Amino acid sequence: MMNERADQLSVLMYPSMLLHEYGVNGKISGSIGAIGEMGGVLPVLHSPKGCGFHYRQSARRRHQPFYNVICSELTEKEIILGGEEKLYQTAKKAYEQYQPELLMLIPSPVSDVLNEDLSAVAKRLEKEGIPAAVIRSELFSHRDKEYSRKRLRELASQKITGNQKLETELKGCGFTEALYALVEQVMEPTEQQTKSINIETVGWGSEGAAVLHEIGAFLEKAGVTVNCWIPSDSLEKIKKAPMAQLNVVRRIRWAKRMKEKFGTEYLHLGTPGRYEGLEGICNFYQDIGDALSIEKKMKVLVEEEKEYTLKKIEKERRVLGNVKTVLVTRNLQNAPYLLKRYAMDYGMQVKAVVVRLTETSRQDMKLTEELERKLRIRFEEAARIYAPECRLFVNPSKEMQMEVYREADILAGTGDFRLEGQGLPVIPAKKELLSLSFESYERSVRRLCYLVENSREKRELLLNKMQFSDEFFPMLQSKHSLNGRIMWSRMWLEREKWKKGRENENM
Repeated sequence: MMNERADQLSVLMYPSMLLHEYGVNGKISGSIGAIGEMGGVLPVLHSPKGCGFHYRQSARRRHQPFYNVICSELTEKEIILGGEEKLYQTAKKAYEQYQPELLMLIPSPVSDVLNEDLSAVAKRLEKEGIPAAVIRSELFSHRDKEYSRKRLRELASQKITGNQKLETELKGCGFTEALYALVEQVMEPTEQQTKSINIETVGWGSEGAAVLHEIGAFLEKAGVTVNCWIPSDSLEKIKKAPMAQLNVVRRIRWAKRMKEKFGTEYLHLGTPGRYEGLEGICNFYQDIGDALSIEKKMKVLVEEEKEYTLKKIEKERRVLGNVKTVLVTRNLQNAPYLLKRYAMDYGMQVKAVVVRLTETSRQDMKLTEELERKLRIRFEEAARIYAPECRLFVNPSKEMQMEVYREADILAGTGDFRLEGQGLPVIPAKKELLSLSFESYERSVRRLCYLVENSREKRELLLNKMQFSDEFFPMLQSKHSLNGRIMWSRMWLEREKWKKGRENENM
């Protein structure tokens, strides 16, 4: 229990969103995060020792560092003359000392600049009987900074009720590259076993371990076995991953490659809206049933479990049904799903959704007038379905905002604690705690009911004494923070504009 609470506290205090949206992170974090989950595999990082120290505490697992990371500790000498021999000697020594089932050689931005041939080192090790594989480099950045823009453009063209697949590829995080390496170099051809699946294990929120266990238990009732948890399983299990009939994945490219190489079909969980809330949980299991040709059996089990779950939380939903709320968000594209969650999954009376957009966020996302118009239409469609009386306000005046607040009992859907002391209690958003098991939905409803019943307006928060930037919240209104944000924006979001500007200056 203590470990689970520490995990939740870590995720809520320092959400990975901050790294993804504001960080200039190397791809090492994702690679270490993936390989560190595997049993019997030792990661060997080809980098200076600073990276070896820093990335032991992966962005994905801040509460539990990866202590077993070996580093080649490149020095100025190797950076000038080449470091492949240093990597070979480091890997060989690590194998002799720890006797892992496999060494996974991981590149770094430094070794990429040096154009080091990690594959040649791996082949040399294998000739000596030392099993080794290599993660191949793609992009430097921990996240492709164009990813969110692409996703926004595709999302704006979809109907809120549609089930279109949105398979925007996320490049450069290191995690996908690690899984791709497993497909290419570790997995072996195996006879397929019907009604068996593999599940990608990262990205399930702070209750991830519990949720995955609950998913496995429910699928077992339908006669479905989990063949492998990728990558959080033993090396032997990962080698036999192609035995599964279906992959359940959050990242696309490795799953596509596995389908090409071994014929394993995949179910992608990245489609916005389809796997949201209680309806989304039902869709999740039903889609697995359809893919495994047990749709009728799965449908009966899903309906029974849904009815049973709703009965258990009847009292809590009655309490929430009497609560009038205003939802606040900084994200127009996800506002329809936020509305659906509070109106349908929690059964609350949503009176309004207030979207707070800054000019910087519009520029960063390239949110044109046409894109915003499409997103507003999507919200109106959602409101007609889920909460006909709900109104949308984008950047209302302070007076209008206070007038809207007077209609409600609470403010919800936001992590902005600065809204405390404006006349209503604020129920902080805990999106990462809602996932794809019926038990997770039950816990989420009970948790929200408890927060609502015990809510009070906090007029004097110490955090409100701090000077936060409204434009770049939750950054502080300080010279160093804001200059850092400007530099980040120029490096990642405005590269072409600044490149052209420099070219014009030199003409």
